[in-house]
Amino acid sequence: MYPSICWSIGVAIIALIGATPRAGAQSTSRLYEKWQIHLSGAVVVMGTNIKVDGANTEGTEIDGEDVLGLSREKFQPRAAVRWRPGRRHELELGYQFARRTADKTLERDIVFADSTYTAGLNLKSTFRTDQAFLAYRFALRARERTQLGVAVAIGVFPFKLEVDRLASVGGSEVTSSSERSFVGPTGSLGVYGRFLLGDRWYLESDLRGIAIKIDRFKASVVEANLAGRYFLSDKLAMELGYGISAITLTVDPPEDREGFFGKLDYPVQHVRLGVVWSP
Repeated sequence: MYPSICWSIGVAIIALIGATPRAGAQSTSRLYEKWQIHLSGAVVVMGTNIKVDGANTEGTEIDGEDVLGLSREKFQPRAAVRWRPGRRHELELGYQFARRTADKTLERDIVFADSTYTAGLNLKSTFRTDQAFLAYRFALRARERTQLGVAVAIGVFPFKLEVDRLASVGGSEVTSSSERSFVGPTGSLGVYGRFLLGDRWYLESDLRGIAIKIDRFKASVVEANLAGRYFLSDKLAMELGYGISAITLTVDPPEDREGFFGKLDYPVQHVRLGVVWSP
């Protein structure tokens, strides 16, 4: 099991043993806690359509799941930290892992970068599409039990796809390999809302999107998030959340035509369960 999930369980057990809610307390300050640390495990559901061009060839559009055999679902760790320097201001830094590998015999010819792979070849694919983000939120409405505002997020998309030609099915001998990687910028603008529903229940939601072009990168991003929390104590809560994002990215070739350029459509959903600790 991933270390972050083990740590989350340990934190929950310790907090349950050593911390109890104040009898009759109604902690409306939960919407305005200075620090929050989120640790969770997420079932990530991914779809991938990618075209990687080479220096001398145009790549084939590849469905990562159907063609390369990458799994559509993967259990992955997720972590985030929120800091509220004032009642109306908040910063959140987070990271979602998304890494897959697969072995498959090709059923049709494909072109990846400058390499051509014909039907019948045995391939091993390694695909990394982690997401890191930094979000700023400003509360236009900052009531005791309701918080509504606007949000802006920037992030990076550390992408890596490696395709290895194997000597045999299930074997470990690699006869040739092609790899492309880059770190692309992302961003979004939108609104958010948070609601204290009772002494122990809390609901939050975010909706953001944008279409931007930065240097060689042209991207459109849509993101949405919904989460509910149940407070086990004044410092610890369990969280169940759902998130969805869709990234469409086009990268123009550089002058030397080195590195990654092509197109990527990457819709992803996740269902997460974890803990939120307010130190």
